[in-house]
Amino acid sequence: MKLIRKIHLYSGIFMFPFVLLYGFTGWFFNHPRYFTGDQVTTFMASDVVDGRLGQLATPDAMAAEIVDDLNRSSSLADGPLINLTDARAPQFNRFFSYTVTADNASHQVSLDPITGAGEIRTTYSKDEDESQAGGPPANPLETVTSATIAHNALAEAQELFPKILTELELPSADANSGRRAPGLVFSAEVDGVPSVVTYNLGTGAVSALREDSLPATEVKSFLQRMHMARMYSPHYNIKWLWALQVDLMFVSMVFWALSGLLMWWQLKKTRLLGSGFFIVSILSAVVLTVGMHDQLATAGRRGGPAKTSSRGGTTTNSGRSDGPATDSGRRGSSATSGGRQGFGGGRQGAGGGRPGGTTDAGNPPRRSTTADTENSSPKEPPPSQERTTRTNATSSDE
Repeated sequence: MKLIRKIHLYSGIFMFPFVLLYGFTGWFFNHPRYFTGDQVTTFMASDVVDGRLGQLATPDAMAAEIVDDLNRSSSLADGPLINLTDARAPQFNRFFSYTVTADNASHQVSLDPITGAGEIRTTYSKDEDESQAGGPPANPLETVTSATIAHNALAEAQELFPKILTELELPSADANSGRRAPGLVFSAEVDGVPSVVTYNLGTGAVSALREDSLPATEVKSFLQRMHMARMYSPHYNIKWLWALQVDLMFVSMVFWALSGLLMWWQLKKTRLLGSGFFIVSILSAVVLTVGMHDQLATAGRRGGPAKTSSRGGTTTNSGRSDGPATDSGRRGSSATSGGRQGFGGGRQGAGGGRPGGTTDAGNPPRRSTTADTENSSPKEPPPSQERTTRTNATSSDE
């Protein structure tokens, strides 16, 4: 027992900074808009647009209208009859969230659809000429974006795997390296300037970063990226050591839980009170687990098969829409109901913010979120409905 207590004590001391890291970054993920340095503006429904935000359509009314429309469509297709039930009260699964991009600012808007209260976080854009003045480009290979090599380890192994599967008596077919192709990172001098070069093994895209122009990273963003960093590297480097630390954190947390119970049980005076806490803990875990399983299994669905409505937005197979379907037939040309925004599902255009013109998956960037529904759209919105301020509707977990 003394040995267990010592291990419990000293492992807790050793893991102290990592416990703080995962605790704080987990909190950041739950409240993604905190500590961003943005200008924050809050409002109540009664403060703006004559209180109209407090008169939005209710979940009950929307559910009834959806069922009525489904029944009309179903009757035309000789489909099933849909009846609204009380088994699950109609509920919005997320707060409403919008992105508004103005001339010199970007607004992240979060709205409570029940009360009409909201919050606006504004980020003012910097003058591009001012931000880049007085210094060379961070990517010294802007004019050279790709390279072709005769010996590519990823391609060589990919060609061998159909034969390997056959030799192992497994069903065989052509191999695919997947959406996120690995890269080769090495140092080089570009016109005498020390740089870090990244070569995408899947696409052949090349990007470089000057050693003296490493991008500034906000502390919050950096800590969150550390939280998400995982998996071992094929080389024994810092990333490999970090993955080892993640495994040690897992072992430590399991050990603390089990050793804590064991040490508690040795103290007879605390058994009765501790038993009560233990039972409440187990019950809470069961209730939350069952409830979250139900939420994630149902509310997380994006939609069903494609449907084109003459009265509103066009929905694709993924459940995304080129705009909210309403009786007025209006839809935002850049709005999506699936929570994706901008070029290529939320990633910034021209390579997801990465040099070299490739996305995180190593594939060419998508140019528009409405490309999937462009061909099936019954008509384009009238010019009178175009806005000078682009508004993208997105979904938020908060």
